[in-house]
Amino acid sequence: MPRWPGDPPVTFLEMACREEDGYDLRAFAMGEHSGTHVNAPGSFLADGADVRAAAPWPLLLPLAVLDLRTRAAADPGTRCAPDDVLAWEAANGRVPRGCLFVCNTGWHRLWNEPERFMGIQWGALRAGPGTAPPMRFPSFTPDAVHLLVHARGARGIGIDTHGVDAPDDGEFLCNRMALAAGAVVVECLAALDGLPAAGAHVLLAPLPLRGGTGAPVMVTAFIP
Repeated sequence: MPRWPGDPPVTFLEMACREEDGYDLRAFAMGEHSGTHVNAPGSFLADGADVRAAAPWPLLLPLAVLDLRTRAAADPGTRCAPDDVLAWEAANGRVPRGCLFVCNTGWHRLWNEPERFMGIQWGALRAGPGTAPPMRFPSFTPDAVHLLVHARGARGIGIDTHGVDAPDDGEFLCNRMALAAGAVVVECLAALDGLPAAGAHVLLAPLPLRGGTGAPVMVTAFIP
């Protein structure tokens, strides 16, 4: 499974087996920001809410999908900018208030190739052993997030890469802006290719982890 540098791997531990205990049981552990997940305000903001308190889960929201697949294939560092949102509106009408605005970059198709999914740039590594290499994958710009969350009233943003922020943005401005405004952030989305640009709805149901800085989330789209 692709994971952010420094995040824990997914692990399984056998706790019981049929031969000795009459049943099988495993324990598993994973980082809160593993797989398709939501970020909680507490992950980036002082005194931010945990996952349980971040929203009245489950959330059923209108869904808006921006297709960036062609551009992302040519430029892995491409970012959703305000002009992209305005182009979406020119084709589909105003971004629905209260929606989840999602970028389909095609990156979800690289899920089984973790290094490509994370955009690891081994050739750009200049530091010594043990230093994480730079990464490159599609993301949002802070200006686009501001337009969506503050001007259009989007309830959340999402993307099929490992971050709404560019991987070289150590301040995580897109996350901070969205979460500070009470919006939802969903990352590592999958199976976006069959979704229409407008008209669908999406159900978000994360694990309500007490104190969680994020959590795996079940995402179900409803297409009319």
